[in-house]
Amino acid sequence: MHIPDDRTSRDGPQREHHLASLLVHVRPDRRDAVRAAASALSGVEIHAEQDGKMVVTVEGPSEGWIAERMTALHLTDGVLSAVMVFHHLETHPPETQTETDGFPVRP
Repeated sequence: MHIPDDRTSRDGPQREHHLASLLVHVRPDRRDAVRAAASALSGVEIHAEQDGKMVVTVEGPSEGWIAERMTALHLTDGVLSAVMVFHHLETHPPETQTETDGFPVRP
């Protein structure tokens, strides 16, 4: 049985944008180092911190890209766990013409 891939259209592959939120548990004595390491990762933003926990979002072009940053956070010295609590995917049709003034031109 063939299952169609929703990421393609008759015009070709669609662009994807992924957004994930993570709950990161950290050792209190390593909080500053973990914050610095997380802030250095592209697409990663810390939104809240309390009692050894950080709420972090990761945005990027693919699930693999998100997973790479989640793994990097998990492997950071002082991180006890990094758990995904939400994942959102948006697909956008491929652009058929070039952008004008920052806005895509649609046929």
